[in-house]
Amino acid sequence: MFDRKYLGITDYIVICSSLLISVGIGITSRLLSGEQKTANEYILAGKNMKRLPVILSIIVTLVSPSTMLAVPAEIYKYGLAFVMVPLAFPIGVFLASWIFIPVYYQCEVSTIYEFLEIRFGKMTRYIVSTLFLVQMMFYMVICLYGSVLALSAVTDISLEISMISLGIICTIYCSIGGLRAVLWTDVFQATLIILCLVALYAVGIKDAGGVANIYIRSRDGERLNDLYDLRLNFTKRLSFWGSFCRGIMFGISYYGTNQVEVQRVLSLSTSQRAKSTLQMSILPMTLVYLMNNMLGVVLYSIYYKCDPILNKSQTGVERYDQIVPYYIVNAFSWIPGMTGLCIAGLFSAALSSLSSCLNSIASVTVVDIIKPLYRKGNMSDKQVVWCAKILSLVYGGICIGLSFCFMEVRSLLLLATVLISSLEGPMLAVFTVGVLTTKASDKCVSFTLIVGYSLMSCLSFGTLFSNYTQPTLPLSTEECILQNVTYHGNRTFVVPTNIYPVPSQDINKDVFVLFKISYLWYSTIGYIFTLVLVFLAVIFTGWKNNVIPEDSICLSPVTRIWMKDLCKPLEMKHEKETNDTRASKSQM
Repeated sequence: MFDRKYLGITDYIVICSSLLISVGIGITSRLLSGEQKTANEYILAGKNMKRLPVILSIIVTLVSPSTMLAVPAEIYKYGLAFVMVPLAFPIGVFLASWIFIPVYYQCEVSTIYEFLEIRFGKMTRYIVSTLFLVQMMFYMVICLYGSVLALSAVTDISLEISMISLGIICTIYCSIGGLRAVLWTDVFQATLIILCLVALYAVGIKDAGGVANIYIRSRDGERLNDLYDLRLNFTKRLSFWGSFCRGIMFGISYYGTNQVEVQRVLSLSTSQRAKSTLQMSILPMTLVYLMNNMLGVVLYSIYYKCDPILNKSQTGVERYDQIVPYYIVNAFSWIPGMTGLCIAGLFSAALSSLSSCLNSIASVTVVDIIKPLYRKGNMSDKQVVWCAKILSLVYGGICIGLSFCFMEVRSLLLLATVLISSLEGPMLAVFTVGVLTTKASDKCVSFTLIVGYSLMSCLSFGTLFSNYTQPTLPLSTEECILQNVTYHGNRTFVVPTNIYPVPSQDINKDVFVLFKISYLWYSTIGYIFTLVLVFLAVIFTGWKNNVIPEDSICLSPVTRIWMKDLCKPLEMKHEKETNDTRASKSQM
């Protein structure tokens, strides 16, 4: 039997306290925010939020369990090339702040899919909002399952009980408090996440023998090779250009065309304030994601010659997604409550993502689907608020139920990327056409979106179910010691046994070549393919026909570069916002 470490009583107290504090913050923010009489107060926090909670919420909303658990595991197995994702995504975030955010304020929408109806028509709005709901439901399931997967590595509590408990806690404060509760709870959860990462680095660098030793072991273990390989390779799991393109697509799509992130920005009073706040969040976002990524090479340096998964008979760890919590419980078990604090940080990643997604999908369901169909849109603010609260509870229950379907998932990161990227690229293409051109009608865009999404779904799910696996980089157990204990009277004999590395093999060589494409390219391929389809459809339906005028509020201010006669009202609106901002500052 191996000596497996578990959480202590103090750790459980810390974890339970962090969960109760999250619920308490949600309820308190609800009590202090008034009666939530209007949909604007519930969905957009009254559009009067401060910068700090919005910035912290922007950072932690997508720091999910798949980020904190699966990304270090991915780098641990396949190398540091993935680090180009956080290094490149500031480019995408900056583009999103200039291209998309001003348009949503010009159109005065509460969800970005309202913009699609103004720009194209009802068909596009219904299709995109429905696909978004499906996409986010799967994402929430992955977040919930990922958090309890972490707990299963350090406790005997069943996965089922953990999933139900965490799901209920998150659903309660999200339903009660709306976006304001989610934003203020994210402040607390961001603190726990950052404390967890700082603690892991403080101990991890020491256990690995210092920064120089981390570099030497990562280099000798071939973890740095792909970071310098600039060859274009679509089938390599982690590559420089694949990670770079993924980073840009990640930034521009999530922070420009995803309701979960954009909703946070829309809670600010003016377009200029929203744009500057999103740009201010770029640096801390990059630092948090970089710290999370570099944790993979730190862990590899620690387990350089004794991989805990290959040595699972002694460690009890069966999945690489559990390597972070496994290290946490081994590194901090001697400090009462410290293991619990780090596990609470992992839970916070789940809660921040779950609550944000719950709030967004409930808002989208009411505003973009139910309200337009309810007596021709004649739905009172009070009905919208109550409907959104009920839907938050319903979606929370569905999420808990669906999470049981993913019990056998082997890679959280691959599953999350496959389920999300299939829609990410086509959706970004639709929004790009909408804000940068005067072409493309409702039917044209709807048709190309469905085709693009169908193709990417076939590609991504084909890859997922083909069971194609790429070989990992060298993993070793040559310095692990298996202790075979025998007893003879009062004497104990320990027989050391060396375990040698298991060679990685490239299996399933007969898999269809498209299913070998790295998941990092999915969103880029979907974006380019859908964009090409849209322009082909526009050519066939009439290139010279403008669907909207050149002074439309649906066009981004950046179109001034090639549209000289763009909307004077837009300039006047922007000037008014600037004057309002200056006036508010002078009053402070």
